[in-house]
Amino acid sequence: MNYLLTLMVFTLFTLSTKAQTLKEFIHHEKNTSQTVIKPKPYYQGEVVQVLQAKAYTYLEIKESTNLTFWIVTNKVDAQIGDFVRFQQELVTKNFKSIALNKVFNELMFVSHLQYKKSSSN
Repeated sequence: MNYLLTLMVFTLFTLSTKAQTLKEFIHHEKNTSQTVIKPKPYYQGEVVQVLQAKAYTYLEIKESTNLTFWIVTNKVDAQIGDFVRFQQELVTKNFKSIALNKVFNELMFVSHLQYKKSSSN
């Protein structure tokens, strides 16, 4: 059951990323006010923990308010201390990663991850 839920969440994540790309394409092709897509806001913070799975990277992020939360994205080489920016796609509660054998109380699936290496890395 958990495997099926995990598969469904990753499928939705993949489809939502592709859907936005298609919407941007439609906007570019038609260029009318009826198809204007507002860009999603970027979130940002410092990486305080990194967990690598086979195809995905889980990052614990610390915001400027010192609150932390977990995100997951396609595999990246981010390290502790790096500064990251990203866009939220989907947030899940009590997500179990089978690959990591870990349950995340809340996990944000993200896209368009950008990161700047810290000076200590």
